[in-house]
Amino acid sequence: MPADTSEQFDRTPHTRPLQLELLELGDTAAAWEAAGFRVSNGNTVQLGGTTIACTGTGEAFLGWRIEGLGGEDPHGPKREIDGINLLAPSDSTSPVFAQEAQPHPNGITRIDHIVVSTGNCDRSIAAFEAADFVVRGERCTSSYGSPMRQVFFFAGDVIVELMGPDRGQEVSDAPASIFGLALVAEDLSFTAEALGDLLGTPKDAVQAGRQIAGLRTKSVGIGLAVAVMSPHQRG
Repeated sequence: MPADTSEQFDRTPHTRPLQLELLELGDTAAAWEAAGFRVSNGNTVQLGGTTIACTGTGEAFLGWRIEGLGGEDPHGPKREIDGINLLAPSDSTSPVFAQEAQPHPNGITRIDHIVVSTGNCDRSIAAFEAADFVVRGERCTSSYGSPMRQVFFFAGDVIVELMGPDRGQEVSDAPASIFGLALVAEDLSFTAEALGDLLGTPKDAVQAGRQIAGLRTKSVGIGLAVAVMSPHQRG
């Protein structure tokens, strides 16, 4: 899965007012436990400032809750972003940024980025901007085969990576959809040892100084594509 995020991003909290608070998935909690994650309250996995809720209904993705979105606006409640279901706000108030995350048994601590695919980048960008997201970076690449356009937004401590047809390429009416997650392990070697055959061989990521490996999600029943990365390189 695409895993490049630009190092010129300003990652300070004041530049990231929207927080990816909740991902509601159709996976079972047992699937995430089998991949070495700690499950709390029967069906939730905490990754940085984001909670994964496992419903066991079978769908890969059911919706996301973004703190600061989903309430009333002049045109009524925002219920989706270019086809991605937007869950209603929570009644409780949660901090925009979680405290320092404790590693799961597999050594993973948080979400680095969430990958969104689209048939039309310009249409999806407009939808995200209408929901108060701000474009933080863009690149065009053929690193993954066909020409691709990648556009980046912040959702709190998570980067949203929008990928779709490159400029000049044919677009489609396909709505935006969640393709997968890239997670961070503080020590990728430890995580590889902990997960064994569930994790592919780490290789150099597009971003300099980082490594990435694919999680074999089908083996445990996780619906989304998942990759695990080493931490961002500071300085």
